[in-house]
Amino acid sequence: MSREKFMLKHDLRPSNFSRRWIRKLKQYPDHLRLRGSVLPSILPLVLLTGVYAYFIGVMYITWGWTHVALSNSIVPVLSVVLGLLLAFRANTSYARYYEGRQLWQDLASNTRNLARLIWCSIPERTQNDHLEKMRCMKLLLAFAVATKHYLRREYGIDYYDLDYLLPPHWVPAAASDDNKAYIVKDYFGYSSSSSSSSSSEGGNTKEQEAEKSHHLLDASQGGDDIHDLGNQQCQDGDDIHDLGNQQCPTSSHTPVPSSSNTSTLDGVVQSPTALLDNSCSTTIDKKEKKNKRRRRKRSTIKFKTEEDLPDEGNSDMSLPLEIIFRMSLYMAQAKTNGKVDGIFTNVIITHLNNLNDCLAGMERIVNTPIPAAYVVHLKQSLTLYILAIPFTLVSQLEWWIVPTMILASFILFGIDAIGSQIANPFGYNTNDLPLNTFCDSLRKEIEFIVYHLPCETENAMVI
Repeated sequence: MSREKFMLKHDLRPSNFSRRWIRKLKQYPDHLRLRGSVLPSILPLVLLTGVYAYFIGVMYITWGWTHVALSNSIVPVLSVVLGLLLAFRANTSYARYYEGRQLWQDLASNTRNLARLIWCSIPERTQNDHLEKMRCMKLLLAFAVATKHYLRREYGIDYYDLDYLLPPHWVPAAASDDNKAYIVKDYFGYSSSSSSSSSSEGGNTKEQEAEKSHHLLDASQGGDDIHDLGNQQCQDGDDIHDLGNQQCPTSSHTPVPSSSNTSTLDGVVQSPTALLDNSCSTTIDKKEKKNKRRRRKRSTIKFKTEEDLPDEGNSDMSLPLEIIFRMSLYMAQAKTNGKVDGIFTNVIITHLNNLNDCLAGMERIVNTPIPAAYVVHLKQSLTLYILAIPFTLVSQLEWWIVPTMILASFILFGIDAIGSQIANPFGYNTNDLPLNTFCDSLRKEIEFIVYHLPCETENAMVI
């Protein structure tokens, strides 16, 4: 009699199960993969090197210019120096990549601790207490999402995975119209953003819009797909052809890609369409009010003296830092109202300080590139080495010099390209960290706490 007849349902083999050796055969081998490889980015250089080697072969073999051949003693000297430069480049870039992953894991760990402490330890005495706690839980998730966009130089708050997490009547500094991004190319060819005024005549031109879209792609190509719902930014127009970089359209009838249900953490699980409608309407209201609220004199200071710091009108703060500040105010308010004691408040403040340290560490990685002198010298040395090799090998390899140079250039240019890609692990490159996935995991965990775990119970072991 079959053994499966006496097995429980959850012990049966899944219908899609297959043997391990069969699964290994089905796996695509890494040496044949293009996704995640640097081959597409270095292919023009490799082909150009092959053409150059072919031209050297024509000179030596066809034209008979035997005097172009050089002594083979040059290659070992250059190989040692170039190998040290490439090794340092790759090791430094991977150290930055690994540190970025460690910092994000620290951010996730502190966020989980804060979510648990706030949900279980701050009592709810009134409906307003529940509202404030819920908004604080949403701000925890908003900090991770805002950090993701901030590291990618995607400024503002009008993103579909961020806007609904912020309190409805709070317009942070990041929502100012002055924070429009423009492009500055550095010596790497990467894009960096700064703020520029949006008061130019005629508004944004088509060239500026195309440049902005190009900037978001430059910061990227990777671990996350730039067309993910969480990366879609808002625009005032109704054009949805460039959905990957758009903000909420003013029309509420714009079609929205289907996705899993997203929660606003306010007690209602909304579909993506309803969520986007609410986000867009909230964005429109904010755009009408933020210019009045932003850059005006704040009336929150109780006392004023002649020694007060003057208001220059250009004060600003990144969104993640402002979120930490708001959560600190919430904890101070809870302590003042007697909801928590000083010891618990100090624990929360310690975790908030850890979040700030994680943000500062990731800012250091993004804003401190490898020095230009090193990068330029490495590329120049690599180019000179590739140019010199054919003259030293053509007398021995003849026409085999072409495939040999293609292979050598693929290896050397590939190592340099890997170092360039992983030096900033927070973009969209295939080899970058999947920040969208990390943020989505935090969202699911916080939603589970809110919807499935009670904040107060008389018997913690029977819930």
